[in-house]
Amino acid sequence: MIRCNASIRRSVSIRDSRFARVSALGLLAAGLTLAALAGTQTATKSAKAPTPAAHPAAKTSNTTSASHPGANTAHGTTPGAHGAGTGAGAPKTAMHAPPGGSVHTTRSGGEVARNSRGQVTAYRGPNGHEARFDSHGGVREVHANGMVIRRGPGGMRRVEMERADHSRFVAYGHGRGFIEHRYEYGGHPYYARAYYYHGAYYRGYYRGYYYHGAYLYGYRPAYYYPPVYYGWAYNPWPAPAPYAWGWGPAPWYGYYGAYFRPYPVYPSAAYWIADYMVAASLQEAYAAGAASNAADLGNINPAHLVYASYDPTTGTTSPTMTNEVKDAVANEIKLELAAGQKTTDPSASNSGTLDSLLADKQPHVFVASTGLTVTSAGTDCGITEGDVLALNSAPAAEATAADLRVLASKQNDCAKGDVVTVELTDLQEMHNHLLANIDKGMTEMKDHPGQGGLPAPPAEAISGTKQAPYVAAAPAADPNGAAQLDQTAQEGAQAEQQVVAEANAPEGAETTASSSPIGATAPLAQAAPANRGPQVIALGQTPEQVIAMKGQPTNKVAFPTKTVFIYPDMKITFKNGKLSDVQ
Repeated sequence: MIRCNASIRRSVSIRDSRFARVSALGLLAAGLTLAALAGTQTATKSAKAPTPAAHPAAKTSNTTSASHPGANTAHGTTPGAHGAGTGAGAPKTAMHAPPGGSVHTTRSGGEVARNSRGQVTAYRGPNGHEARFDSHGGVREVHANGMVIRRGPGGMRRVEMERADHSRFVAYGHGRGFIEHRYEYGGHPYYARAYYYHGAYYRGYYRGYYYHGAYLYGYRPAYYYPPVYYGWAYNPWPAPAPYAWGWGPAPWYGYYGAYFRPYPVYPSAAYWIADYMVAASLQEAYAAGAASNAADLGNINPAHLVYASYDPTTGTTSPTMTNEVKDAVANEIKLELAAGQKTTDPSASNSGTLDSLLADKQPHVFVASTGLTVTSAGTDCGITEGDVLALNSAPAAEATAADLRVLASKQNDCAKGDVVTVELTDLQEMHNHLLANIDKGMTEMKDHPGQGGLPAPPAEAISGTKQAPYVAAAPAADPNGAAQLDQTAQEGAQAEQQVVAEANAPEGAETTASSSPIGATAPLAQAAPANRGPQVIALGQTPEQVIAMKGQPTNKVAFPTKTVFIYPDMKITFKNGKLSDVQ
């Protein structure tokens, strides 16, 4: 949340598209030159599963997703949550103690694992409830009452549940989330999602498939264009074009200004789409985080945004997403545009899948579309919307996770250069995010040709748009989906509280497994990380509101027309009693 860029010219806002429209996008069999940026892959083994009748059962993940669907993103999940948890009658395996920790029973017959510091790391109840906690003692994942509840960076909660009709609900609260229905087309399983946000919704389409034993959802476009349109978007324009995004006064842009700046000019559509995608992710993350903060006001540990902020040790607003990193994203977009030029029927294409993407054995980059808690060198850390990761090569045979190197991240996220482990389910959804925003970006350029300073595509490039055949076969969206998602979110919050209470219940005397003695008095697991983290500081706030969040400044300087609060990490300027600038 650094100063807004006043040099940005007239306002041309990103338009929220209600429907994803454009042609099938495949994969060009050529790679990026990212070997110096990318990391290696991991090999976590998993057995193959049979083709699902509806949704495959949920799998306990090494990563934790918790975020929100956005107007310009296609957010993802792990497979359906039906039957989550061990359940009555399910075979039980011994719970292992963490290094230096112990496993013991509760009075109700449950099992609790604690680390060497006495923090709860895992819980399994006699009723089938399960929970995992992060290294700070906060909830990471809960399985209870047919739901999977996950917590990500900032404590944002995501709830997954499969209903009796096999529809899948993924809720983030505040009327946000998506409802997914499975259907058949051409002998293949497809999934139609209705993403709800801001009181509206848009549709997304996916095809289910197995990769390395994991069941994934590959993005499929609703519409596709003539090949000449992809060629126009892929090839360089006659001259680099400036574009007036109009983000200067937007609160989200000031909030993430230290992390992201658009290109000054665009040599082709691929570079414009790269900025479009990152900006859309950050814009929606800001809106959802602010809504979550408002709803959680007064809670002990409310969800909060993670943002790039002033670094007092260097005197700079770093780290930032460099043009080099954005160039890598633009090159990834070029691959998809070149492949889309060759695709005539998206239903017959294998585009959108990880196996298709990684078949070229070249490095690839991914942009985070949700907040994820991941592992780096055995330590938990977070990645959030807009962070950029690089994968050097395809994961080893039957691996269900991959190691990626962080190319760009924000102040409180996993550090740039860290190697983090990401589940293939989450990696697929990052790829879906890229494909969906290529669609939306091309739709924006088609619907507003030549506006904002960009060259207009040739008329023949945008005529002949066709709807993908699997769209008409999809079931209708739920008319009151937003209310149903809110109910799911409430049920998930209640289930989480119940399981956390069970994990903190008094323990019995029996120790079932141990690698060290149980400590005298162990800290309780928390429903969210104890650290509240940075609070939302926005234009227009009063001095009292800022003091309530940050405390009294170290110094106050009064000028005839303004007042400046000086904190160790920033300077905040007020004019006429309202926050007008932050440095």
